[in-house]
Amino acid sequence: MFSRLVARLIDWLIAIFIVCALLWFFITQPILPMPTSDDLPEVNAANLKNHVINLQKIATSQQLMKESLSTDSYIYAYLKRIGKPTKQGFVGMSGRYNNVSLLMGPNTNQRIVIGVQYSSPKGIAQQHWNYSGVAALLEAARVLGANKDKLPVAVELVAYATAGMVANGTLDMGSFHHAKALKDKKIDIQLMLALRSVGYYRRATNSQRYPFSFMKMLYPDTADFIGLSSRLDDFGAIRSVKHSFSRIPDLAVESLSAPENFPLVGGSDHENYWLHDFTALQVSDLLEYRVPENQASNKAISLDYQKMSRVVQALYQTIMDSESAGSRSDENLFSKYFAQLKSFF
Repeated sequence: MFSRLVARLIDWLIAIFIVCALLWFFITQPILPMPTSDDLPEVNAANLKNHVINLQKIATSQQLMKESLSTDSYIYAYLKRIGKPTKQGFVGMSGRYNNVSLLMGPNTNQRIVIGVQYSSPKGIAQQHWNYSGVAALLEAARVLGANKDKLPVAVELVAYATAGMVANGTLDMGSFHHAKALKDKKIDIQLMLALRSVGYYRRATNSQRYPFSFMKMLYPDTADFIGLSSRLDDFGAIRSVKHSFSRIPDLAVESLSAPENFPLVGGSDHENYWLHDFTALQVSDLLEYRVPENQASNKAISLDYQKMSRVVQALYQTIMDSESAGSRSDENLFSKYFAQLKSFF
């Protein structure tokens, strides 16, 4: 009798272990060590810093109601030095706004979109917003423009306007209008990457917080990595992007796959691409879970421009790897079985 109880207990422990291992695998998507890329472009950290400073000056001038170059005009002027940018106007609750985009690369059927909000949502604390994502987009445009003949797929870089305090999926989101336009034109989007803050890192122990305590068992407690996150449906895509990011030296990368309403998964422009049935994920430094809790809300944070340079290189590598991403049997196999598992539940 006792031996049967022990055997049953062991069976249950094994089953629990297997379930936990599967959850760990599907949530964090561990990958084997990747060889570093030997053909990375030079990224100018000074450019990144100058963009952040210039955008901050523009924002401050606009807050003081002084005559100033608008943020979208600054972005448009810079992208015009690289190619032929376009503006997509839309009307929000409080006025007219413009998305600014630049399409480059070969005339392929598929397209990769990299986007970022260029205006901070109203009501957000200064410590939870910065222009590192916009600066990374602009420097990525320069790097991609210098290597446009090597690109295996068309790339569209988009800076979105945001009309005040808005919710994803509403007409006040520039990314909603952009995603809808792509859908209406029946453009095949291979992948969309939504940039948030990508420049804040801390090396102190316990500098990284998480919305749930159990996540500390799955992820590092040091805020020295870039994060990738998306919904369960995009498991294969986020795994493929993680492969590319992992090829960048001195750039630790962590990933999260979870339901759409799980913290850290949604809440940015990629949600509007989900609404239009596109594969999309978020690239973020998890800023709101890194800023010290006792830091004043109006105190500016220090950005790590060398790490930002690595993120720009990772975006470049993701695009260069896109040609072979579709043929990776492991990602396709995982996505296939994961979709079957999700439909079962």
